[in-house]
Amino acid sequence: MRQSICTKVEDFRLKLCIFAVRNKQKMRLRYFSILLAAFALLLCVSCKKEEETKEYMNGSLKLEHSVPAFVMPGETYTFKVSGVTAPDGTAVGYYYTHPVSGLRDTLKNGMDSFFYEVPDSVGRFTLTFIAFPVESSDKYYVSSATCSFTTVRDGPVSSSITGISMNPGDEVVEIDGRSYYVGKSGGLNWMRSNLATVRRDASGNEVFGRSYMDCKAVQYLFGAYYTWEEAQTACPAGWHLPSDAEWVALLKEQGAPEDLQPLQPSPNGAGKLMAKAYFNGNVMWDYYRDVIIQDLMLSAIPAGYATVSESGYSFRGYDSYAVFWTSDEHDGMGVYRYIFEQCDDVFVATADKKAFAASVRCVAYR
Repeated sequence: MRQSICTKVEDFRLKLCIFAVRNKQKMRLRYFSILLAAFALLLCVSCKKEEETKEYMNGSLKLEHSVPAFVMPGETYTFKVSGVTAPDGTAVGYYYTHPVSGLRDTLKNGMDSFFYEVPDSVGRFTLTFIAFPVESSDKYYVSSATCSFTTVRDGPVSSSITGISMNPGDEVVEIDGRSYYVGKSGGLNWMRSNLATVRRDASGNEVFGRSYMDCKAVQYLFGAYYTWEEAQTACPAGWHLPSDAEWVALLKEQGAPEDLQPLQPSPNGAGKLMAKAYFNGNVMWDYYRDVIIQDLMLSAIPAGYATVSESGYSFRGYDSYAVFWTSDEHDGMGVYRYIFEQCDDVFVATADKKAFAASVRCVAYR
């Protein structure tokens, strides 16, 4: 009996020892955790204090350049950077990162110009320029500025616009050094891409016809935009601007009502005129259930239109509308036909002869 009681006492003492050891370990762990948390807090406070000591440099980074919205591979441009100084008078350095290769181009102290060659990759790119304090990065933040552009290709082998090919019975004609597909409708040959003739003065300014956003890189991709007055003489010898009656004849061949008359909208036919085209890999006409794109004739793309004022051309409707001048006028206004991406109608409307610019399709008698 006594031995049993002693055994129990010993077991109890052992349990007390184990509990004490475990409790000490827990206390040590808790103490260590508190110390670790306090240390982390001190580090954060230290970092915050360090961050709070940084200041912004004087001014903001400015870029001087002549990069248009659309460019082509191999074109070269110069960027001039300025506008930033370090308050302590130390040197400011500059760099940008190539958007394709990822390589950094850094200017040496005292230089302020970058030379940039557009790489052979199509798409939307952004150059980010950084101004940084060379000797006092711990005191001042960097300053940045960006330049965005879209790189396109336009050549016989590779083009940014894809999906348009010759239809059976098509021909190829050359106008002002540019090749055009020509389709046949009734007694007429119709150009299957927008006329792209643009005349420039000695300084390179466009004085007849206008490229989209004044970008020569897309002149042949989208075609030119003409006022109604320009459109009357834009087509080359042997070709002419179609009348609205000729448009009506074309639409009737594409299924428009037989009683359709000039200056009347057609309730169908747009899908048969649209192209299943892609621009830099992106579909040009968005999908709508009521429009079945078949590209039987015009290979129309949604190049939009432009309004013209004293301040210049404002381009609108790209990605949604295809707009074409006719040779007709009504109530002193120019008559045009247009397609809207969401429906199969081919509409007709009028606009100011000088203040509105649209695409041109030339026709010729067979």
